[in-house]
Amino acid sequence: MTALLALSACGGAPSARGRQGGGASESGSASPSPAKQRPAGAGGLLSGGVWAVQEVEIDGHREDLPSEARGWVAVQSDGTASGSYGCTPFRTQAKVTATRLTLGKEVAPLPSPSLPPTRPEDGPGPCHPDDVADTAPLADFEKKMKAAFSGELSLSTKRTPGYPLQLHVKNQQGYDITFAQARREDFFQIRWQLVDTTQYDSHGAEFTAGDQMYFDFHDNGEVSGKLGCNAFTAKATFAGTHLYFNDAALTTQRTCSEKITKDEASVLATLKKSLNYSYWAEPDSLTLSLNEDLAFPARETGFTFRGVPRP
Repeated sequence: MTALLALSACGGAPSARGRQGGGASESGSASPSPAKQRPAGAGGLLSGGVWAVQEVEIDGHREDLPSEARGWVAVQSDGTASGSYGCTPFRTQAKVTATRLTLGKEVAPLPSPSLPPTRPEDGPGPCHPDDVADTAPLADFEKKMKAAFSGELSLSTKRTPGYPLQLHVKNQQGYDITFAQARREDFFQIRWQLVDTTQYDSHGAEFTAGDQMYFDFHDNGEVSGKLGCNAFTAKATFAGTHLYFNDAALTTQRTCSEKITKDEASVLATLKKSLNYSYWAEPDSLTLSLNEDLAFPARETGFTFRGVPRP
């Protein structure tokens, strides 16, 4: 399993470089899960969507978060929690109540995706478990994460205007992990309209086609929608807080204006590259960001979307 989310060095919202998210399937195409009643409160929020590590404190001291680390957690309906300590994936038994998370013994990891993303050409990409042993800051951080994220943990939430919803996970030894919600549970009920392209933290002009460029993600791992002129389909793989596409293709052959046709061809060509995007779906503002995770932020490119109700 690819390991996953850039870590913010401050207490606010993650930077554009750090905005990444988990998925319908944390390791391949998703299968719909049977509905299961979730607890109220913070536990219910934790049980929906994907949460990304934003900050770690020990006895009130904020730890340095390695820039190459990617940390996240998702609680599945089968009574397990999966995620990444930074670079190393984990999966454990998990029991959630409104105010408490109890993590049990480790269980077999989820299967790896059958179609991995393309290796990045312009940067090293997200860190890998093999990197940890030879990188002291990563090894030290993962050691602290493992100590913090085990056993009996208390749950609480914090909402700050202008910032993502935060979840605090604390143990009795003074460890406090702040998670930010990277993807909420209704992600697959939202239509994501493609707005523009990005280069790190700058935006290009909005696409001419407006609301005729959109993606509908489905919880079986399929994507459908329009790229301005024609309808398209693709397969989407969510791996923690990363997302990539395979088998993107147009399903209609309409003719439109030169500008719309050019935009459509450009987006389709990008989807066919199977880039490994870090994603972040802002829970409150209904925006979705995809950024190719190169680990060199100044060269990362991507897309931004706005969410609207799906017809």
